[in-house]
Amino acid sequence: MARNEFNLDLSPLRNLIQRSPAAAGRGAQRGMRDIKDDWKRGAVDVAPLDTSNLREQIDGKVKGSGLDTMVEIEANAMTSKQFNYAYYIHEGGFAADGKHLRTPGTVEEFLKQPAEQSEQRWQQMLEREIREQLTREGW
Repeated sequence: MARNEFNLDLSPLRNLIQRSPAAAGRGAQRGMRDIKDDWKRGAVDVAPLDTSNLREQIDGKVKGSGLDTMVEIEANAMTSKQFNYAYYIHEGGFAADGKHLRTPGTVEEFLKQPAEQSEQRWQQMLEREIREQLTREGW
């Protein structure tokens, strides 16, 4: 009686599959940090410029972990009278009061505009970071 038989050791594949969610999460974290930095740079570039205080107060953070992360960018430029002129400008109060930005290339919605213009590129950045991290893990 002739018999052909073989066994496959699938434990390396099994281990790789088990590591994949954590690896994807690490890639997502890295990608979201890159997105945060890019968004902040873009917002600073188009934020109104007077004393530079507004641009200096733009900051961001990555919240969450793994694949459940988000980026938050904020600007809270306060006057000595505790008036948040970052909010005032960004939400249209500046224009509503008949005022105009003096610096060419600046916009009132300095947080929103860079996000809208970069959304597709950021999606690609995030996917690339996740893919690269999975590749480093052996995929």
